[in-house]
Amino acid sequence: MGGGTDTDEAFVWQIGNANGGDFVVIRASGDDAYNEWIYELSIASGARLNSVRTILFNRKAASSSSEVLDLLRKSEAIFMAGGDQGVYMDYWVGTEVQTIMQSKLANITIGGTSAGLAVQGNWVYTAEDGSAYSDEALANPYDKHMNQIVPAFLKIPYMDTIFTDTHFVTRDRMGRMLTFVARIRAESSDSAVPIVRGLGVDEHTALLLDTRNGNVETVGVNTAYLCTATKDAEVCSSKTPLTFTGLSCVRFSGRAGDKYSFSSFTGSGVTYTNDIRQGVFTTLPYGPI
Repeated sequence: MGGGTDTDEAFVWQIGNANGGDFVVIRASGDDAYNEWIYELSIASGARLNSVRTILFNRKAASSSSEVLDLLRKSEAIFMAGGDQGVYMDYWVGTEVQTIMQSKLANITIGGTSAGLAVQGNWVYTAEDGSAYSDEALANPYDKHMNQIVPAFLKIPYMDTIFTDTHFVTRDRMGRMLTFVARIRAESSDSAVPIVRGLGVDEHTALLLDTRNGNVETVGVNTAYLCTATKDAEVCSSKTPLTFTGLSCVRFSGRAGDKYSFSSFTGSGVTYTNDIRQGVFTTLPYGPI
């Protein structure tokens, strides 16, 4: 889920997959406002949950708390709220929280919005030194705000080639996402990472991924974008504008309910190509109007 206004259809889907069990929200800031809202939504959707609880982490030590770990082990759905993905990675990586969530991917639905989406890709942008902006990234792919890419928090089926980004059109992040894709390719060998894809999800929009088969459904009111790089950028150097052409992109619509496969990388949506030359898009970055 891309952030901003929550997407009810995504929560209804996750609630339904919880089969009347225990729904756990995890976050490192904010409050427990999701509890009542999710529970009431479960009743309204005809799939009443057993419970909804929020775990608010305020230090890494909480990730070894027996109470916290017991709640996660017993959960039938886990949702990562918005916040700061750098804090999430600091608090959860290398702990039992990470181990439990990875083990439960096989049989429960795990979701997240904003920072909770940012940590679902095969690479994670932590934004620890402040957020990168598209114009800065395109002008200098090695800008100080771009040097915060770390390995995956979770190894999610069908997401092994995908980097995720959030608040996508709202904050004009196509330029920075494609620069991250260029950086990942530049710093990986073709044999290890022959294809890198950027997945950008706008606010009030979500993608529902069935990890049993790779099928994806788009819900909400806005759009999401999947751009594929099968070759390195022509120019991806420090203090030099990015040149990166021939990127195959698909625009998904929540309103249209576009369906796609992360197994075959085929399906509905608007297909187009993105070209960046000397730090400037020479195509329409978000596709034809």
